[in-house]
Amino acid sequence: MVVIGAGPAGLTTANLLARYGVEAIVLERQPGPMGLPRAIVLDDEGARTLQVFGLDKTYVKEAIVGDGSRYFDDAGLCFAQTGSGSQTYGFPKRHFIFQPELEEALAEALVSAAPGTLHYASEVVETTSRSSGATVRVRDAEGEIHTIACEWVLACDGGRSPTRERLGIAMSGSTYDQDWIVLDMRNDPDDSRHSKFFCSGHRPAVSVPAPRGGRRYEFMLLPGETRDEVLQSSFLAKLLAPHRPFNEADVIRKTVYTFHARMADRLRSGRVVLLGDAAHLTPPFAGQGMNAGLRDAHNVTWKVAACVRGECVSDTILDSYEAERRLPAWDMIQIAVAMGKFVMPAGPEEIRFRDTLLGALAPFPRVRDYLIQMRFKPRPRYQTGLFLDLDSQDFEASLVGEMVPQPRVELAGSGPVLLDTLLGRGFSLISQDDAGREAVAALGPEEYLGLPLRHVHLDEKSVANRADPIFRPFRTHRDQVLLVRPDRYCAAAIWPEQLRDDLQRYRLLFGESQT
Repeated sequence: MVVIGAGPAGLTTANLLARYGVEAIVLERQPGPMGLPRAIVLDDEGARTLQVFGLDKTYVKEAIVGDGSRYFDDAGLCFAQTGSGSQTYGFPKRHFIFQPELEEALAEALVSAAPGTLHYASEVVETTSRSSGATVRVRDAEGEIHTIACEWVLACDGGRSPTRERLGIAMSGSTYDQDWIVLDMRNDPDDSRHSKFFCSGHRPAVSVPAPRGGRRYEFMLLPGETRDEVLQSSFLAKLLAPHRPFNEADVIRKTVYTFHARMADRLRSGRVVLLGDAAHLTPPFAGQGMNAGLRDAHNVTWKVAACVRGECVSDTILDSYEAERRLPAWDMIQIAVAMGKFVMPAGPEEIRFRDTLLGALAPFPRVRDYLIQMRFKPRPRYQTGLFLDLDSQDFEASLVGEMVPQPRVELAGSGPVLLDTLLGRGFSLISQDDAGREAVAALGPEEYLGLPLRHVHLDEKSVANRADPIFRPFRTHRDQVLLVRPDRYCAAAIWPEQLRDDLQRYRLLFGESQT
């Protein structure tokens, strides 16, 4: 297995593969870590992915937990705000991070699990796909060309992906007309843990917390301004004046970004798969760019593991990556675009429309909150893919096709732990009544489709708080057994008497027929 790119998506991909027992090497063309604080938000789904290989107990534990957002008008009045929300998937909805530190933590985890797999100064110059595998040609630091034969190539090589370019895959979507100044500062006097959106009709701006007393500021360029001009210290000092004093020594990074809302026309070409920014580019307003890449990694890696470990007759199961991830990734791009319209209204008319709309909704706080807090953000749910009877479930509130919640559960002799601690790294079966527990116990095997298979029984004693709304969705299936995929999506809800047959039916989706 070859992973191209050692950013967050690539390193997460390699860490997941290592935990699934798949040998992989990571090839990064840069001579070392880039050290650039690009992504600044880690969401709850992303944190749950990192939990698979233990970073929840180290890196995530130390990240700054966000407590929502504030929206300000030109007069400096806060016209809207959001809270931190519930921890449905086991973690706060938003952490603020310093990307170089995240990459360092990911690299250390990978080196610990699979020494010798991370290679810098290794530029991939060609990828060739065939029916049974792929070939990668790579140039090392001395200019020598090496050829690597592998089963899959997972390309996480960024928004300007050379792999995507070589494959001739276009990116569809749009690019923002306005560029933005991005300024990362240390020693910031603002210690608030919420994002601030200055929705100005003149120059929109954003202020976001960063670890260890830092803060990121973003300002929209105005017509006629040039990159060279706006990055001058005198210009930056004027922009920062309403927020903090400018000190050149406090500048970690200053740059100008162009924001895109684009997606690759294809996410897979033979044995080459695009992930992260190589597959989609998201405006930053919803903090979803890096997190979308982590979702890609969790979706792809367990399927590749099932193929590589010999359980799947056909590699067509990787077609489910495109089927499952395309719509959610595009939906998140559109959410970010919608938030951008709040942050950077295009003139007085849009400002008046926004203010009129929010004023009209004042008597209806739930509807107003639904809009302000972007609660139309879709739940982690797939409309198609590797699921059983997705469109014909017995219960309207079925979890099939959806990421299962992560409540805290009790372990015998210890305190409560997050559910995924019990689910493990592979597939899992969740029962809640005696019939379900007995049906699972009768199965015997502790492996399924080449990956570990765990049984978790959630009874009165194991659930820390059965009244917890995070646990409530499981009660829809209290008389069934849930088959949960390694990426924590519910693959099937099975009546106990049908468990063996339905597990066999699910195997058939993988072109695999052994009992």
